[in-house]
Amino acid sequence: MNEAIKPGRTKRTAARLALSAAMRDGTLKPGDMLPAETELTTILGVSLGTVQAALRQLQEIGAIVRRRGDGTRVASTEPLTASVWHFRFISRRDGRPVHPSSEMIEFDEIREPGRWSELLGEKPGFLRISRRYASPGCAPFGAEMYLDPGMVPGLADGDPDEWKMVNIRTQLESRYNLLVAGTIQTVELIPPGTAEPERLGIRSPGPVYKVNAETFGPARQPIYFQRLFVPADDYVLSFSSGAVS
Repeated sequence: MNEAIKPGRTKRTAARLALSAAMRDGTLKPGDMLPAETELTTILGVSLGTVQAALRQLQEIGAIVRRRGDGTRVASTEPLTASVWHFRFISRRDGRPVHPSSEMIEFDEIREPGRWSELLGEKPGFLRISRRYASPGCAPFGAEMYLDPGMVPGLADGDPDEWKMVNIRTQLESRYNLLVAGTIQTVELIPPGTAEPERLGIRSPGPVYKVNAETFGPARQPIYFQRLFVPADDYVLSFSSGAVS
């Protein structure tokens, strides 16, 4: 489990990506027990604190399950918590929840209006976080998150790989005190070949779910707008409760 430390990449990120790569290539299979934390320090060549930080981030996205007295296992059929997505991904192939891994992440600033500006208001620009996810046995899917840059200063600084396999939603809460208390979600089916998902490298021969999520804080202040493009032939979406009415 080796992951090169690129310039600007932290050891925590290298450890997290090495573990996620082992899950993706089948070295660590669903339900497998991970080595003890002290053993991981030797395998990964990092400190115990770095191992623990990497495991916390993998736990936040539902990739692993940690239970007192039972160690740490690769997630199998464990449901994802509401803090990860506003819904779960179910494989049509075997009917089991899947735990996708981020294979691409990009940050850019856009000026054009859209559903995001209807939620966030008119701004000089919007921070867009684009991600493409992969899951074994299923087609990749894509996601875009739109934020007001003034609410998240410094979020896009540094190496984008630092955000691979990281739950951005929990980071918004811990770093910027932006707690998501509710969501309004809509789902539609769009035909294959549509430009929006293809921008993210999502090319499906069949229809694609387009999921729009507006998120709000405790005082109903807008937090971010998110949309996903998910091939309907490969996934079923299972939604959690908690929408703002």
